[in-house]
Amino acid sequence: MEKEIDKFVELARKTLAECPWANTQTVKTYVQQLASESDEVVAAVNNGDYENLKEELGDLLWDTLMVALIAEKEGWFASKEPLKALVDKMRRRKPFLFTGQKVTLEEAERMWSEAKAKEKGKQK
Repeated sequence: MEKEIDKFVELARKTLAECPWANTQTVKTYVQQLASESDEVVAAVNNGDYENLKEELGDLLWDTLMVALIAEKEGWFASKEPLKALVDKMRRRKPFLFTGQKVTLEEAERMWSEAKAKEKGKQK
């Protein structure tokens, strides 16, 4: 999977640098594309069209990466930072995955809720 991710990022960077349409996009303009693809993922799931789901998930990943790369181009953050933030969040919200601890569904939901509430409390 690592090779596919590297190719994916390389292609997105090339597209942003060389495609006249992509090169003019901002986060604000591109986010509409992201929302549209998200809706298409939901529609594929709701329709039970799992072959189309594969394509739509790819499109959603593409648009997510493009928004991150545009944000990087704007100097807001490095494009890899959302991934790091996501991994850090999962470590906080699902600590049992990293300790080998076995938990019930209820315990997992409680841990998630408590960690999320704690995080949101820090943001206020």
